[in-house]
Amino acid sequence: MTSVSSIASWNASTLRSTATPPASREEASSLPVSTSSGTSSTIIALGAAAAQGLAQAVAAPLQWERASRDQVSELMAKNFAAGSSAGRFSGLGAALLDQLKGGVTQLSQTAQRAPNGAQAATYAGIATGVSGALHGMGDDKFSLGITTNSGVQVRLSLDSDGDALAVQMTASGELTDAETRALGQLSKAFQEAIDGMAQDPPQLKLAGLMQFDAKQLASLDLRARVGLDTQPPSVQTLSFQADATQRKVAFSGAAGSLDVKVDASQAASLGGPEQQARAMKSYMSQFDQAATRGHADGALMSLFKETFSALHTTVGDAAQLSLGGATPGKWQLAAQDQAMLTGLADFSASVLQTPKMENPMRLSEQDAFHYEVGQSTSIAGRSIDDRAISQKQTSSLSASFHMPLVAGTSLRLTTAAESQNYSYHQIDDSARSEANISYRDGKLAKATLEQSSSQSTRVQRYEMGKLKSDLTNPSVHSLTRDLVASLAPYQAGETQLNLEQKAQQRTQRLFELSGDVLLKADAGR
Repeated sequence: MTSVSSIASWNASTLRSTATPPASREEASSLPVSTSSGTSSTIIALGAAAAQGLAQAVAAPLQWERASRDQVSELMAKNFAAGSSAGRFSGLGAALLDQLKGGVTQLSQTAQRAPNGAQAATYAGIATGVSGALHGMGDDKFSLGITTNSGVQVRLSLDSDGDALAVQMTASGELTDAETRALGQLSKAFQEAIDGMAQDPPQLKLAGLMQFDAKQLASLDLRARVGLDTQPPSVQTLSFQADATQRKVAFSGAAGSLDVKVDASQAASLGGPEQQARAMKSYMSQFDQAATRGHADGALMSLFKETFSALHTTVGDAAQLSLGGATPGKWQLAAQDQAMLTGLADFSASVLQTPKMENPMRLSEQDAFHYEVGQSTSIAGRSIDDRAISQKQTSSLSASFHMPLVAGTSLRLTTAAESQNYSYHQIDDSARSEANISYRDGKLAKATLEQSSSQSTRVQRYEMGKLKSDLTNPSVHSLTRDLVASLAPYQAGETQLNLEQKAQQRTQRLFELSGDVLLKADAGR
């Protein structure tokens, strides 16, 4: 007998077979599954959309973990033939979260290509042919964990290897309507994150996930691993965590890795939009200078900059939203306190480029780039009248690279002496900025700004493989300022101004001061 394979619970409007067709749709739903003895193909009718996706997958029947007519299973069948992770996971993350809108909180499905020549017998046979062991074990995989403010944990996973595709969703308890809506609102954002990581080169599309509803959701945890078709084969991984006050991203790929953490637990130190925008612009400029000076990989630095900016965008809003609009921290800081700060949430960030050994004659000479930057804030004291505020910013750059002796030419370094005409550059830079302000009995007692920077460039020049020169150019700068007078309510020369004009001038002066405290790679110049 010859029959047609399908999952029983899909809406198969037509089941083609060389056997006598069944008398009714009900009979069709229990048809046995077989493959024509004269061909290796199985014709499956799942409607136009699914049939198009299955055009290349029908060479061998699919075995399934369970029989189901849900949209997720149909999408898995459509995507199965895709040759890339981007195609395999297309739409699946969003479809999985969308199931919550219909009240589905438990879902597990696996599609696996049957061994060559396999003859599936019945729908039940197909549905029990796969154990579901792929969950969490795929060569390429994504997982998203979400904890609601009521404590319910929702877990989603998507896994793929060459012969199987699996998805799973679980919830540890009952979700409220508000939690269900908040989770459903993340479906598009989850899919964007999947699509970004599945690209080559990758993109970290996390902005949507960072806009989660902090009134309903306590935390998010996204993990991803995607294989790369490189020589030798490599993988790119992503780890992203977010809660009401923190954002963390760790990424690694063929070009290198980055790690960015933003902490808004000292939310009282956050500035307004204008102050934050200026600080962010300053840091973007610092990153560009470091990348240019250290000859960084452009794509990796772009990823680093985008991630740094994105993680700062909503963390302050989420912190205040989770507390019903209240500002966490000991006290509301005064205007002169804010002027001594960057306005940004505290952070630590680093980007590390995969070292390359470009010179076979001197393997110790690597083309490398490592940049770190950070900020930490402390607000202490027994009372608001005796408060003390400190903020430190630091950066460091370590880089090395080869350059041709003649500008505009390219290097082709080999073991031959005639190729060994180049200069080898080693960069070692650091910068620091520290602002301190304190009060005694409600009066400003101290306000200082200390900034320093050091830069070192070593250049070794080789001609025909022989060292001709080895020069190191160090540079050190420092600056210390006492800002008590600058923070005073009134300045000399303001006697002709009325109270409103004095207030405006003070606001402008404090805003200018907040620009002076920003980290500078060449402090003191």
